[in-house]
Amino acid sequence: MRERKLRGVSAFTLIELLVVIAIIGMLLAVLIPALQYAKVQATAVICLANLNGMSKAFVLYSEDNSGDLVGSGTAQWNAWQNQRRPAWDASAPRVPVKNFVAFPQDENHNFRNIRLEDKIRGFQQGGLWPYTENHKLYHCPSDKRHLSPPAGLNPPPPNEIGGYRTYSIGCVVNGYGIGDGWATGEYYALITKMGEFRTPGQKIVFVEEQDGQGYNINTWNIYLDDFSTWKGDPLACTHNERSTMGYADGHAEKRHWVDETTVYLFENQVKWPHSVRYKPGEGEDIRWFIQHYLPGEIRPELRAMMPSF
Repeated sequence: MRERKLRGVSAFTLIELLVVIAIIGMLLAVLIPALQYAKVQATAVICLANLNGMSKAFVLYSEDNSGDLVGSGTAQWNAWQNQRRPAWDASAPRVPVKNFVAFPQDENHNFRNIRLEDKIRGFQQGGLWPYTENHKLYHCPSDKRHLSPPAGLNPPPPNEIGGYRTYSIGCVVNGYGIGDGWATGEYYALITKMGEFRTPGQKIVFVEEQDGQGYNINTWNIYLDDFSTWKGDPLACTHNERSTMGYADGHAEKRHWVDETTVYLFENQVKWPHSVRYKPGEGEDIRWFIQHYLPGEIRPELRAMMPSF
């Protein structure tokens, strides 16, 4: 067979190829960060929608239970837990509280945390499941802990996986009473009824948390006696220096953190820091959060221990 010859067609020179490669590299340098940003934005939109759903479930539970609030703990297989009420009275009796989730469990309700189904069983035992009925509502897609062993346990328990549920409820929302949880002072602000919220559209119920112990264990907590740092559980901060929160009126919104120290503590998941303090001129984040976290009446005991701001 006679070979066919292409006339008038010349190959690229080395310089031309290098120019093309350079242009492609420049385009990728522009496009990849833009695509990464778009991905972060997309997960933030899903997170916001999920917390809207969780917050509405929180309101519906209260409406169907004579104004009672679902509990913020995670103990007990069936999500029922006896809590001291009033929370600030060490001699008070205990009453049963239905928590919003239970701990991860196997088919026989024993604690187990080796697969996603174990975590879902804990969701299904919780007080909010009849209103959510979808395990994905409890999870922000930027939260990848469940794909690895628990990062906060050394050594991690055999076969256990990290957390899947991203959203926790603060202790002040029908959580632990005095003497039962951390001595944070939150029990002096704890409420049990929806009617105890002051301006519910401004009061935080759900926060994003990425506990490294395998799941978000029990209530989310913050100490109320020191605002020179973020003295408590760090929030998750995976949405371009923003965190999503659910509010007592059933809506959710994002908070853009403005203090460099806050972003550092959250992005590095520094828990109860003692050496990292807010720099001069910082502190807006902690002031804003406390104002929106404390749900209602502030008892005299709490006023006596809280710094002024």
